[in-house]
Amino acid sequence: MNAKEDTPDPDPDPDPDRTVRPVRRRLGADERRAALLEAARAAFRTRAYTEVSVAEIAHAAGASEALAHRYFGSKSALYAAMVTDGLRELLARDAACDADPGPEPDGWARLRASLRVYLGFIAEGANGWATLLRAPGSVPPEALAERDRGRAVFHERVTTRLGLDAGDPAVRLVVDGYLAYVDNACLRWWEAGCPEELRSPLVESAVGALTGALAALSPVPEP
Repeated sequence: MNAKEDTPDPDPDPDPDRTVRPVRRRLGADERRAALLEAARAAFRTRAYTEVSVAEIAHAAGASEALAHRYFGSKSALYAAMVTDGLRELLARDAACDADPGPEPDGWARLRASLRVYLGFIAEGANGWATLLRAPGSVPPEALAERDRGRAVFHERVTTRLGLDAGDPAVRLVVDGYLAYVDNACLRWWEAGCPEELRSPLVESAVGALTGALAALSPVPEP
């Protein structure tokens, strides 16, 4: 991609009565890309993939549709880039749960911290998170691949934090079920408007679900 700065559209006619177009500022490649991704995040915060156009995103970012296609190639690639960007941010925040687990530096404390991080990310409404869960068939496959990549990372982190045997098929099944439970419970929480009073109950219900499932396999430490 050419990293040279964008150039504003020529505007030889200063007629004040014509339709006002978005002001386009001269931006470097990284800044322009970031602006388009931010506009995409705002557009997909509450709307489905099929309801948003590249032209709308470009307009909100102060760019032309042609420029948006120049940076991302297609709507599906723009959406996938937005999902990738969000996943990178979420995983970085989650990793901090291991670096600074708080006053109870055990696996269950880190798991609770991870859940709180996830809820905070969801409450921000970023990166089309709800659309990926509510209507996965409507989003491009490359975005679903990113979602699955994130799920695999969280699967590994759960087993590592709790000292579980990642090679045990039963454990893998239980952790998969736990992650599905978390996503579905969090989706209901998001649909309810992310009520603050339900954050802690949601965290504890998820921990309880995992504890119970693991206990059915063999005794595990109390959370």
